[in-house]
Amino acid sequence: MLTIKPFGAFAEIDGFVSHGLVHISQLAPRRVETVEEVVNVGDIVKVKVISVEMGENGRSKVSLSMKQVDQATGQDLGDVGGGGGGGGGRREHKRREEGEDLTQFQFGTGQLSALEYDDDADAAPDAPKIKPNYEATGKLAEQANKVNGVSVNYGEPPDASKPTKHWRLYVFKGKEAIDPYHIHRQSMYLMGRERRVADIPLDHPSCSSQHCVLQFRMTQKTETNEHGERRESKLVRPYLIDLGSTNGCYVNGERIEAQRYVELLEKDCLRFGYSSREYVLLNADNDNK
Repeated sequence: MLTIKPFGAFAEIDGFVSHGLVHISQLAPRRVETVEEVVNVGDIVKVKVISVEMGENGRSKVSLSMKQVDQATGQDLGDVGGGGGGGGGRREHKRREEGEDLTQFQFGTGQLSALEYDDDADAAPDAPKIKPNYEATGKLAEQANKVNGVSVNYGEPPDASKPTKHWRLYVFKGKEAIDPYHIHRQSMYLMGRERRVADIPLDHPSCSSQHCVLQFRMTQKTETNEHGERRESKLVRPYLIDLGSTNGCYVNGERIEAQRYVELLEKDCLRFGYSSREYVLLNADNDNK
C-alpha cells in the first residue's frame, strides 16, 4: 500500500506501471468505518482489477478490490456482497461490459502494459504555492539611469561634488591644439563614442561606447609640512575611472586599472584607446601664477 485516504487506499500492483485505488467499500466483505481498520501504508495485500475506465484527460483509471480475493490463498472469490464504509452505505462500481476484450491485460505477476493511471486529485499532495517575489529587480534603477534612451553604465559616488576650481581639458592632435573642454560646470563627465550620452565624445574606433568617466569628488587628506605639523585639507579633486573599456585609459603613458578611481593632478596627460589625441588637465585659476 502506498497511500491511505479517507475514501480508500492506493496500491502499487506488482508488474504494473502505475497504481490503482481500492475503495473503502472494496476493502473487506463487511462494513468498514476507517481504512486503517483493514490496511496501512506498507502492507502487502492481494487485489483484483474490477474496472478500467478512461478519464476525461485520456488517461486510464484502475479500480481494485481486496474483498473479492482470498487474502490467504489469492483465490478469486467473485463479486461478494457486503462491505461499504464511511457511513455512506455501499458504493457501486461500474462493472465491465459483457464481451469487453481484456486479452491485452495480464493480471497477477504479468505486465499490464500500455496503461496509465491518473491519481485521484485528492490523493496527490498539494503542490507548493509560488510565493510572490518582492525583491528589487533593478528595472526602476535602470530606467532612472537612462539618458536619451541609453542606459548609463555608471553611478556617481556619495562624495561627488562640483569643482570649486576652473578646470580645463586641453586637446592636442599632434602639434595642433583643439578647443579645450571647460569641465568645472558639473560633477562628472562621461567620455565615449556614444554621443547620445557622452559629455566628451571620443570618436576613435578603438574607444568604447562608454569608455570612462572624469569624476570630481570631495576628499579629505592629512598632510605633513616640513616642520612636522599635520594639516587636514578638504578639497574637490578630479579622478578618472575606466568603465571596463576594451583598449583602456592611459595617464602619463601608463594604463590604469579598470573600475578603480585614479586621482588626477594638474598637467597630467590622458590618452584613450589607440587614439593619438592627448588630453592635458590644467587649472585656469593658475594661469597667471
